[in-house]
Amino acid sequence: MATFLTLLALRLMIINTPSPSIDPRFCLEPRDGFPSECAFIFDEAHYIPAVRKMLMGVSSNHEHPPLSKLLIAGSMLLLGDNPLGWRIIPSILSSAAAAIVPLLAWKLTGRKDVVLLSAMLVSSDVMFFNIGSIAILDGPALFFLLLGTYLFILERYVPAAAVLGLGLLSKTATLFNIAALLLYALMQSYRRSGGLLKALHEWRPVFEKVVAIAGVVFITGVAAYDYGIGAFNNPLDHIDYMLNYHSNLKYDCRIYEMPFRCYVIEPDGRRTAVDLPLSWVMPFAPFEPAGYLVVVASSGDRSWHPIAYWGVYSPMWWTTFVVLAFAAYQVLTTRGGDRLSAFTASWILVGYGVYFIIAYVLSRWVYTFYFVPTIPALAIGLPVILSGSRANKLVLYALTALQIGWFFTYFPVKSDVHIQILELLNLPR
Repeated sequence: MATFLTLLALRLMIINTPSPSIDPRFCLEPRDGFPSECAFIFDEAHYIPAVRKMLMGVSSNHEHPPLSKLLIAGSMLLLGDNPLGWRIIPSILSSAAAAIVPLLAWKLTGRKDVVLLSAMLVSSDVMFFNIGSIAILDGPALFFLLLGTYLFILERYVPAAAVLGLGLLSKTATLFNIAALLLYALMQSYRRSGGLLKALHEWRPVFEKVVAIAGVVFITGVAAYDYGIGAFNNPLDHIDYMLNYHSNLKYDCRIYEMPFRCYVIEPDGRRTAVDLPLSWVMPFAPFEPAGYLVVVASSGDRSWHPIAYWGVYSPMWWTTFVVLAFAAYQVLTTRGGDRLSAFTASWILVGYGVYFIIAYVLSRWVYTFYFVPTIPALAIGLPVILSGSRANKLVLYALTALQIGWFFTYFPVKSDVHIQILELLNLPR
């Protein structure tokens, strides 16, 4: 509860920044982009106009499932077409998602220190905070994903599958983490049975329940939306449209810095970086932080950013391969691993690893915020790895302090006092 209330309070403090200063009618269709007066942050420029059209009875943004947009539409009907109406539902649900992480930590480890540290680590992740604070698909999707995951870990497979289906209705990438959960369940079956055939026999009912129920929830939701707004004749046509749309989102690089990034040359000669998945977690070759919305203020030779929503990594991301290696070792040496190692290994290997195939093999566009669903596994796994010796604990506490300091430095909306503290410490402002 403390995690939820703290994050929600921080988000409510800044929810109206920025705010629009022009009529919404001028922020419905982009004409070489939207003016800054529309006050959109990052992909809000896609989803807020889509929700506005939805409220007018016009369907758009068919390439994404409807639930997150419907939830935002509901809050806009209740609270108005303003930043509070846009962002309140994602803020509430993403704050609740973060609060589920320590619950997962308790079920997987039974350790109070891991519960506390996992809450601190996930709450202080800048990307997790920023992506969950704005009116895009990810806040609701994260909530349903992590709630469904918690129910899955409790082996309550029917409600878990239903909630995970709502996650799919919010964002289709939830599918990758559903696959990770099914792999986790298979590992646990193998550990109990000691043989692959017995494990598959035990695991099959879980697989069937989750796939069938989540699939029915997803298809039913898409069908209800299509029927209500007249978007497609049937849900299969809609799903086919989504699949075709995303399969065609391919990059064509001309300059390479493999395996970390490459560059697409735009028609006007500009270079657009494709930050490939390895660059997301490597401290010696990190991606360039993306300015989702950055406002520059200056006075004389002094400049600062009172509003700066950065798409930026946090120090915890750099531990990804350490956490994965530790979990994988446990799985391989203990015939499937305990619950924590099986969960961590499957979650990272599938949820993050799938983007290596998408980016490197299929040449599909990927973006750094796709890493956000992987963060809970790091927040839970890392305290366990670094909880043994005194030296390990010192490293863990130092990393946690660095993570919190990083969050303070990159907090998206800064007061004058905040700016002055950053200047005093000679930190980015």
